[in-house]
Amino acid sequence: MSVRLRHVLFVLAGAAAIAATALLLTKRAVRPARAAPPVADARGLDASGRTKAERLAIEEALAAFRKEGLLLRAAEDGDAMESDEHRDLEDVYASYHPFFVRGDLDGDGRLDFAQAFVEKGASGLWFHVAVFFGTGDGTFQKPLWVERAISLSAGDLTIERSLLIVTPDLALDPTRRWRWEAGEKRFVDADEVSRRDPADENAPDETPDQKPRARV
Repeated sequence: MSVRLRHVLFVLAGAAAIAATALLLTKRAVRPARAAPPVADARGLDASGRTKAERLAIEEALAAFRKEGLLLRAAEDGDAMESDEHRDLEDVYASYHPFFVRGDLDGDGRLDFAQAFVEKGASGLWFHVAVFFGTGDGTFQKPLWVERAISLSAGDLTIERSLLIVTPDLALDPTRRWRWEAGEKRFVDADEVSRRDPADENAPDETPDQKPRARV
Protein backbone atom coordinates (compact mmCIF):
# COMPACT_ATOMS: atom_id res chain seq x y z
CA MET A 1 0.00 0.00 0.00
CA SER A 2 1.43 3.36 -1.01
CA VAL A 3 2.13 6.15 1.43
CA ARG A 4 -0.46 8.32 -0.33
CA LEU A 5 -3.19 5.67 0.06
CA ARG A 6 -2.35 5.14 3.73
CA HIS A 7 -2.60 8.90 4.29
CA VAL A 8 -6.05 9.03 2.65
CA LEU A 9 -7.31 6.12 4.78
CA PHE A 10 -5.93 7.73 7.91
CA VAL A 11 -7.74 10.99 7.13
CA LEU A 12 -10.98 9.15 6.40
CA ALA A 13 -10.72 7.19 9.69
CA GLY A 14 -10.11 10.39 11.61
CA ALA A 15 -13.09 12.09 10.00
CA ALA A 16 -15.31 9.10 10.85
CA ALA A 17 -14.20 9.21 14.47
CA ILE A 18 -14.92 12.92 14.70
CA ALA A 19 -18.37 12.43 13.16
CA ALA A 20 -19.19 9.60 15.57
CA THR A 21 -18.13 11.73 18.55
CA ALA A 22 -20.22 14.68 17.36
CA LEU A 23 -23.25 12.42 16.92
CA LEU A 24 -22.87 11.05 20.46
CA LEU A 25 -22.57 14.52 21.94
CA THR A 26 -25.64 15.67 20.01
CA LYS A 27 -27.73 12.79 21.34
CA ARG A 28 -26.66 13.59 24.88
CA ALA A 29 -27.47 17.26 24.42
CA VAL A 30 -31.02 16.68 23.18
CA ARG A 31 -31.91 14.10 25.82
CA PRO A 32 -34.93 15.51 27.71
CA ALA A 33 -34.26 16.55 31.29
CA ARG A 34 -35.85 14.47 34.02
CA ALA A 35 -38.94 16.18 35.42
CA ALA A 36 -38.40 17.76 38.83
CA PRO A 37 -40.39 16.18 41.64
CA PRO A 38 -43.44 18.20 42.75
CA VAL A 39 -42.74 20.59 45.60
CA ALA A 40 -45.02 20.08 48.59
CA ASP A 41 -46.63 23.03 50.35
CA ALA A 42 -44.18 24.14 53.02
CA ARG A 43 -47.02 24.26 55.55
CA GLY A 44 -48.21 20.77 54.68
CA LEU A 45 -51.51 22.01 53.23
CA ASP A 46 -53.26 20.31 50.34
CA ALA A 47 -54.65 22.04 47.25
CA SER A 48 -57.76 23.14 49.15
CA GLY A 49 -55.82 24.51 52.14
CA ARG A 50 -56.40 21.61 54.56
CA THR A 51 -53.89 20.24 57.06
CA LYS A 52 -53.08 16.56 57.48
CA ALA A 53 -55.33 16.33 60.55
CA GLU A 54 -58.20 17.99 58.68
CA ARG A 55 -57.76 15.65 55.71
CA LEU A 56 -57.80 12.65 58.04
CA ALA A 57 -61.02 13.83 59.68
CA ILE A 58 -62.62 14.23 56.24
CA GLU A 59 -61.44 10.79 55.08
CA GLU A 60 -62.90 9.17 58.21
CA ALA A 61 -66.17 11.03 57.66
CA LEU A 62 -66.36 9.88 54.03
CA ALA A 63 -65.84 6.27 55.13
CA ALA A 64 -68.68 6.65 57.63
CA PHE A 65 -70.91 8.23 54.97
CA ARG A 66 -70.31 5.27 52.65
CA LYS A 67 -71.43 2.87 55.37
CA GLU A 68 -74.64 4.90 55.61
CA GLY A 69 -75.11 4.71 51.84
CA LEU A 70 -74.15 8.34 51.21
CA LEU A 71 -71.94 8.57 48.12
CA LEU A 72 -70.25 11.89 48.80
CA ARG A 73 -66.85 13.42 48.20
CA ALA A 74 -65.18 16.50 49.62
CA ALA A 75 -65.81 19.61 47.53
CA GLU A 76 -62.64 21.00 45.99
CA ASP A 77 -61.78 24.41 44.56
CA GLY A 78 -62.44 23.11 41.05
CA ASP A 79 -66.12 22.56 41.90
CA ALA A 80 -66.62 26.33 41.97
CA MET A 81 -68.36 27.85 38.99
CA GLU A 82 -66.26 30.28 36.95
CA SER A 83 -67.47 33.80 37.76
CA ASP A 84 -66.25 37.36 38.20
CA GLU A 85 -67.07 37.12 41.90
CA HIS A 86 -64.88 34.07 42.43
CA ARG A 87 -62.06 35.64 40.43
CA ASP A 88 -62.30 38.87 42.46
CA LEU A 89 -62.01 36.92 45.73
CA GLU A 90 -59.04 34.98 44.38
CA ASP A 91 -57.37 38.32 43.71
CA VAL A 92 -58.20 39.65 47.18
CA TYR A 93 -57.03 36.62 49.18
CA ALA A 94 -53.63 35.05 48.83
CA SER A 95 -55.30 31.69 49.41
CA TYR A 96 -59.02 31.39 48.66
CA HIS A 97 -60.91 28.12 49.02
CA PRO A 98 -64.69 28.43 48.43
CA PHE A 99 -65.76 25.21 50.16
CA PHE A 100 -63.39 25.00 53.12
CA VAL A 101 -62.86 27.47 55.95
CA ARG A 102 -61.58 27.28 59.51
CA GLY A 103 -62.27 29.29 62.65
CA ASP A 104 -63.46 28.95 66.25
CA LEU A 105 -67.19 28.30 65.89
CA ASP A 106 -67.96 27.13 69.44
CA GLY A 107 -65.82 29.62 71.36
CA ASP A 108 -63.58 27.08 73.09
CA GLY A 109 -60.33 28.56 71.75
CA ARG A 110 -59.70 25.62 69.40
CA LEU A 111 -59.84 25.82 65.63
CA ASP A 112 -62.79 24.12 63.96
CA PHE A 113 -63.46 23.88 60.25
CA ALA A 114 -66.39 23.77 57.86
CA GLN A 115 -66.25 21.62 54.76
CA ALA A 116 -68.71 21.24 51.90
CA PHE A 117 -69.32 17.80 50.44
CA VAL A 118 -70.59 17.05 46.95
CA GLU A 119 -73.23 14.60 45.81
CA LYS A 120 -73.85 14.06 42.11
CA GLY A 121 -77.54 14.19 41.34
CA ALA A 122 -79.54 13.79 38.14
CA SER A 123 -79.71 17.58 37.73
CA GLY A 124 -76.11 18.34 38.72
CA LEU A 125 -74.08 18.72 41.88
CA TRP A 126 -75.65 19.16 45.31
CA PHE A 127 -73.64 20.37 48.26
CA HIS A 128 -73.84 19.37 51.94
CA VAL A 129 -72.14 21.56 54.56
CA ALA A 130 -70.70 20.09 57.77
CA VAL A 131 -68.67 21.43 60.69
CA PHE A 132 -65.85 19.54 62.41
CA PHE A 133 -65.16 20.76 65.96
CA GLY A 134 -61.55 20.65 67.13
CA THR A 135 -60.48 18.69 70.21
CA GLY A 136 -57.72 19.20 72.73
CA ASP A 137 -55.38 16.66 71.13
CA GLY A 138 -55.42 18.24 67.68
CA THR A 139 -57.96 15.87 66.15
CA PHE A 140 -61.57 16.60 65.24
CA GLN A 141 -64.97 15.35 66.31
CA LYS A 142 -67.37 13.68 63.90
CA PRO A 143 -69.00 16.15 61.51
CA LEU A 144 -72.28 17.90 62.27
CA TRP A 145 -74.50 18.79 59.33
CA VAL A 146 -75.41 22.44 58.97
CA GLU A 147 -77.11 22.41 55.55
CA ARG A 148 -77.99 19.57 53.18
CA ALA A 149 -78.58 19.34 49.42
CA ILE A 150 -78.07 23.00 48.54
CA SER A 151 -76.76 24.79 45.46
CA LEU A 152 -73.32 26.23 46.26
CA SER A 153 -71.18 26.07 43.12
CA ALA A 154 -71.67 29.82 42.57
CA GLY A 155 -71.13 30.63 46.25
CA ASP A 156 -68.86 29.84 49.18
CA LEU A 157 -68.40 29.36 52.92
CA THR A 158 -66.97 32.01 55.24
CA ILE A 159 -66.64 32.57 58.98
CA GLU A 160 -67.27 35.83 60.82
CA ARG A 161 -66.29 35.62 64.49
CA SER A 162 -68.31 32.57 65.63
CA LEU A 163 -70.76 32.53 62.73
CA LEU A 164 -70.66 30.24 59.73
CA ILE A 165 -71.91 32.10 56.66
CA VAL A 166 -73.25 30.14 53.70
CA THR A 167 -73.55 32.20 50.50
CA PRO A 168 -75.33 30.17 47.81
CA ASP A 169 -74.54 32.68 45.05
CA LEU A 170 -71.90 35.41 45.36
CA ALA A 171 -73.66 37.49 42.71
CA LEU A 172 -76.80 37.75 44.85
CA ASP A 173 -77.36 39.32 48.27
CA PRO A 174 -78.93 36.58 50.42
CA THR A 175 -76.68 34.68 52.81
CA ARG A 176 -77.49 32.29 55.62
CA ARG A 177 -75.68 32.72 58.94
CA TRP A 178 -75.43 29.86 61.38
CA ARG A 179 -74.51 30.05 65.07
CA TRP A 180 -73.64 27.12 67.31
CA GLU A 181 -76.15 26.78 70.14
CA ALA A 182 -74.39 24.74 72.83
CA GLY A 183 -77.54 24.20 74.88
CA GLU A 184 -79.33 22.65 71.91
CA LYS A 185 -76.15 21.10 70.48
CA ARG A 186 -76.98 22.27 66.99
CA PHE A 187 -76.51 25.18 64.63
CA VAL A 188 -79.33 27.72 64.61
CA ASP A 189 -80.24 30.48 62.17
CA ALA A 190 -78.54 33.53 63.72
CA ASP A 191 -80.83 35.97 61.92
CA GLU A 192 -83.97 34.13 62.97
CA VAL A 193 -82.79 34.35 66.59
CA SER A 194 -82.14 38.08 66.13
CA ARG A 195 -85.64 38.64 64.75
CA ARG A 196 -87.21 36.82 67.67
CA ASP A 197 -85.20 38.69 70.29
CA PRO A 198 -83.79 42.00 69.03
CA ALA A 199 -82.51 42.85 72.52
CA ASP A 200 -80.27 39.80 72.59
CA GLU A 201 -76.83 41.24 73.36
CA ASN A 202 -75.18 38.32 71.58
CA ALA A 203 -76.98 39.01 68.31
CA PRO A 204 -74.56 39.89 65.49
CA ASP A 205 -74.51 43.48 64.29
CA GLU A 206 -74.05 42.73 60.59
CA THR A 207 -76.93 42.11 58.25
CA PRO A 208 -76.97 39.16 55.82
CA ASP A 209 -76.39 41.30 52.73
CA GLN A 210 -73.08 42.63 54.07
CA LYS A 211 -71.35 39.31 53.35
CA PRO A 212 -68.42 39.39 55.79
CA ARG A 213 -65.32 37.83 54.28
CA ALA A 214 -63.29 36.37 57.16
CA ARG A 215 -61.04 33.45 56.23
CA VAL A 216 -58.37 31.66 58.25
